Amino acid sequence: MAIGYWLLAIGYWLLAIGYLLFAICYLMQITQAIYITSSFIMKKQALALILTSVFSSSVMAGGILLHEVATFDSVSSAGVANATNRNDASAAITSPAGLTAIKDSSFSVGLQYIDAYSEHNGTGFMGGDLHASGENKALAPSLAYAKRVNDSWVVGASLHADGGLGMDYTNGLSGLNLFDAMSQEAVNVHLAAGYQVNTRLSLGGALVVQHLMTSLDASIGDITIEGEANSTAASFILSGMFNISDNTYIAANYKHRVDHRGDKIDVTAGNMKTTVANDVIWPARLDLGLHHQINDKLAVKAMTGVEFWSDFDRDDDLKDVYSVGAAMSYSLNNWQYQAGVRYDSTLQKSSAVAPELAVGKNWAVGLGAEKTRANGHRVGLAYEYRDLGEHDVSYDNGFTGRVDDQRLHILSLSYAY
Repeated sequence: MAIGYWLLAIGYWLLAIGYLLFAICYLMQITQAIYITSSFIMKKQALALILTSVFSSSVMAGGILLHEVATFDSVSSAGVANATNRNDASAAITSPAGLTAIKDSSFSVGLQYIDAYSEHNGTGFMGGDLHASGENKALAPSLAYAKRVNDSWVVGASLHADGGLGMDYTNGLSGLNLFDAMSQEAVNVHLAAGYQVNTRLSLGGALVVQHLMTSLDASIGDITIEGEANSTAASFILSGMFNISDNTYIAANYKHRVDHRGDKIDVTAGNMKTTVANDVIWPARLDLGLHHQINDKLAVKAMTGVEFWSDFDRDDDLKDVYSVGAAMSYSLNNWQYQAGVRYDSTLQKSSAVAPELAVGKNWAVGLGAEKTRANGHRVGLAYEYRDLGEHDVSYDNGFTGRVDDQRLHILSLSYAY
């Protein structure tokens, strides 16, 4: 009898222990599920935070505003001649008031080859050496046509690459192996008109429709990130030219900002999908130009301008970019030779420079030759070198070092009448 009670007691104890072990296992499963769920949520939130940081740092980083529009006059003068351009239909891109110099109709087509390179060298927050470089080679076209309507009006349309340049990175933006490639590229369509007020004054304007294409390839640990977006926005250009004398005229062109704020980019990160803001702004710009014909063979051109980046600065980090430049052209036996130089001030304070937009003070020099054929059609070849600045940098990601090389090689072939 006593043995039976002991066996029964032992059985109850074993049953109690079984229930206890079951409860412990059940609680462990719940805890693990909670941990996995919370880890996933935290990971997703962290990833979203990283993505938001990545793209918010790219605000207004359309990269590089291209002053060159794949024409002989633009590239060979390093963009100096844009403000006073009244050579042909390409004025629809640069200076709509210049369309009034067209007698009947005009056509311009060009293609420019762009070779871009940038390099970072420095150390990380752990003290190790870091090296990164970005490069890309691209073709940027321009196309324009204009037609005189009557004695006062000339209308035109154009298509060209307005700026931005994709980069393929080695070791990421600053040696941390995060980004593989990043691109923001803008294509503009202009619908333009020029009006001849009198023999000395002409006015013009253009409706600008810009299409912006954004893409990103990156990796965070074993997670691959891909993003892509397209955005279209409208703006306008106002233009004026005034003949001071038979040999000298001045020009002014105002291009309003192109605002893509509110656009979203679709991002895929591993098995997760999300959207982040892609608030890109191309700033307003004002250019003033002077063209003086010294004699039948020699002419000089000058320009100054400003890009109004500070209009979008919330932290007092961005500065307006000021430009100044000069060019000279020489004509001989149906050939025109031209060379120009241009300087642009820095966009950002040194403490605010980011690796994806480490552009400092930059200068450009261009040269080229253009042949006028017997039928009046012109064929031009031009080259420009643009230095985007070398300077010391210190980034929030722990990189401290120097941007040792940032430049563009631009080669342009054009045909116009």
